[in-house]
Amino acid sequence: MSSSKDWSFNQILAYLWSFLSISAFVSIIFCNFVVKQQKSIMAKLNRIRVVLAERDLNNKWLSDKLGKDPATVSKWVTNTTQPSLEALIAIANALEVSVQELVRQEEFNQEK
Repeated sequence: MSSSKDWSFNQILAYLWSFLSISAFVSIIFCNFVVKQQKSIMAKLNRIRVVLAERDLNNKWLSDKLGKDPATVSKWVTNTTQPSLEALIAIANALEVSVQELVRQEEFNQEK
């Protein structure tokens, strides 16, 4: 009799393991989808790279001008992360453009 109880317990564990494995797989797929969507949106939020190129300037110049770490500026320029509002204002001042010129507002609104 104990073997049938063991079998039931083992069977329950097997079903539970299968369920958890499937749940984890679905979660991973969903998370990957969400991250790709966010990266797609984030990739189009700012125009810092474009404005730097128009003025024949580079990331190093901007990081020196702002007193920021070059890695941070690189993340902003590549849209990996977005600058804070204060940083965006400082970038606009350094590049002598309006904040609106650094933000792709029209293109972002059209995608919604």
